[in-house]
Amino acid sequence: MTVLDLLTTLQDSALAHTISKTDHLVAAGLQIIHVLGLIFFLASLVLISLRAVGWALADQPVQQVARDTSRLLWIGLVLTALSGTLMFIATPKLYYFNWAFGLKMGLLLLAVIVQFGMFRRITKNESATPLFVRSSVALSVACWFSVAMAGRMIGFV
Repeated sequence: MTVLDLLTTLQDSALAHTISKTDHLVAAGLQIIHVLGLIFFLASLVLISLRAVGWALADQPVQQVARDTSRLLWIGLVLTALSGTLMFIATPKLYYFNWAFGLKMGLLLLAVIVQFGMFRRITKNESATPLFVRSSVALSVACWFSVAMAGRMIGFV
């Protein structure tokens, strides 16, 4: 089975037809939920990042800020992933053959690797070196905002 066969099967599925045949407001709603989820996620990430480099909430440990914002971070991640998946299922060929979508998925993979490989260490270990903290924060924030910008490009190419 080729990728095109898989995309065709997905696009011809009952779920894809249900999503694509609904009112245009459903697709708009999915896009709003997708962006709102990303805002929740990025707001949490930026707050943790600002605390990690000592620019905000300096009187609170990084672990506490990470713990306090984790619910918003996970809600944002779930909203973004679910709405993005539903949008993709509705028109997988449109997304798959769009170079901006490929860029977004590549950047998403990089962001997840950075998030779990580097950034997560600073929220668990207060004794990380300042250079490691600053570089982790900068790389993580840059990766996630790049994912958001690449996602925005999808509708324009």
